[in-house]
Amino acid sequence: MKQLLNLTLIILLAGCNRSGQETQPVRKEITQAVYASGKLYPIGHYTVFSKIPGYVERVFVTAGQSVHRGDPLVSVRNETNEMNLESARNLVELAKLQASQHGPVLSGLDQEVRAAKARYLLDSTNATRTASLWQQQATSRQQLDQAQTQFELSKSQYQRAKENYTSNRERLEVEYRNAVNQLEALTANRSEYRILSVLDGKVYDVIPEVGDLVNAQTPLVEIGDSSRFEVELAVDETDIALLHTGQPVVYAIDAYRDSVFHGVISEIIPRVNVLTKSSRVKATFNLSPGVQLYTGMSAEANILISEKKNALVIPKEFVRNGNQVRLKGEDQPRTIRKGIEDLQFIEVLEGLSEHDTPVK
Repeated sequence: MKQLLNLTLIILLAGCNRSGQETQPVRKEITQAVYASGKLYPIGHYTVFSKIPGYVERVFVTAGQSVHRGDPLVSVRNETNEMNLESARNLVELAKLQASQHGPVLSGLDQEVRAAKARYLLDSTNATRTASLWQQQATSRQQLDQAQTQFELSKSQYQRAKENYTSNRERLEVEYRNAVNQLEALTANRSEYRILSVLDGKVYDVIPEVGDLVNAQTPLVEIGDSSRFEVELAVDETDIALLHTGQPVVYAIDAYRDSVFHGVISEIIPRVNVLTKSSRVKATFNLSPGVQLYTGMSAEANILISEKKNALVIPKEFVRNGNQVRLKGEDQPRTIRKGIEDLQFIEVLEGLSEHDTPVK
């Protein structure tokens, strides 16, 4: 089992009595650990994807920038939507013209109203004059009836012309309002193509540039909570059965080689990568004050499996061929039975005593 380098501060590596070329077994606490390596990611790490196909119209953020929930990240221009917007604008202009008194429909209907009104007034005058003549017995009853009938007809036509004008004006006004509403709806829907941040955090990567063609589900921006990190580790499939959530983890990071960080296993992904023969394990990361971390930083880890107190141990460099130990004053190496091991020491279950002196 591989062990993490430079974690001696954690695993109680108080040494055996040794002078370089020889040593003596001692009893001490020893910790078994599973080695893993991985990358750091902010908790809540989130990749923003495009919702529609189109072209990147604008990028509002840069890597390293802090953002708040609801802040715009990227806008994507959809050609189909732009065509619909242009069509809607044209429709509004046409509907506005049609609803205007000077539009072709209402101006034509207004002419009909004016003509019907002129006929109505003329026939009204004629009917009044004919009625006066009939009272003076200067015209026949038939002419009076004809004049009255023509007056009623022109009156009815005038009324219908006014009603037709009014109903068409109202219809065109409704069509104009509908066109405006449609344009407003399409304009409002453009905000759906302005991709917004879903959390407070920091931008870790901006993938596209202005003018890039993107499809639905194309990754655009990576953001995360920069105040909290987790580590995604790759654990050898032979060790995965030893792990469970809640187990303590200690880390070493290249950027802070003199520091040791702590966490616990938070999730074990139940899947083995057939190429690497490893499983993914997520673990929390306790961030120390003054430490600046970045997404994607490399981490080495020891996942602590078990501890044993008062174990008989010797330094690992005194064990040869897996389980052979040379002893001072003996020609043949002695075979030992090993227990758990950590970075520097191996537990000896059988084959040595505290009085033996292993040599290199």
